[in-house]
Amino acid sequence: MAKDDKTRIPKRPMRNSAVLNEAYDYPKKVAFSRGMRVELDNAVMLFISGTAAVNEAGESIHPGDLKAQARRAFTNIKALLESEGADWHDMIRTTCYLADFRHYDEFNEVRNAFYAEEGLDPLPASTCIEARICRPELLVEMDAIAMIPKDRLRPSR
Repeated sequence: MAKDDKTRIPKRPMRNSAVLNEAYDYPKKVAFSRGMRVELDNAVMLFISGTAAVNEAGESIHPGDLKAQARRAFTNIKALLESEGADWHDMIRTTCYLADFRHYDEFNEVRNAFYAEEGLDPLPASTCIEARICRPELLVEMDAIAMIPKDRLRPSR
């Protein structure tokens, strides 16, 4: 089989520019997609890159306010899910990164409230770790994996 004759699983980047800009629009070049839609036989997996409290212009927002940053990260992920016809009920896993683990209780308060508002049951699998985040003013970042049926319609764009 020739190198370029490989069968590949269909995939495409996820976008929602109403809430988040694309990484290639950053003033300093970075190489990632906001998320990736991977199509399997009867299901689609949505892989969402590290998402923080950034606005549609790619600017960090809510400096020093962990709760507001966490809330924005959750709503940014929600917007990416919605761009694919998904929601938090389709979430299967999150990884949460805190710049300082002493703020875990604050973060968990926001997460519990958000999940309650979304009516989640069961809750997604999750790991929360302390990590250095890509910008010093950001206190929290999350990545996520969701799964939806392949035949679910995406919203019109």
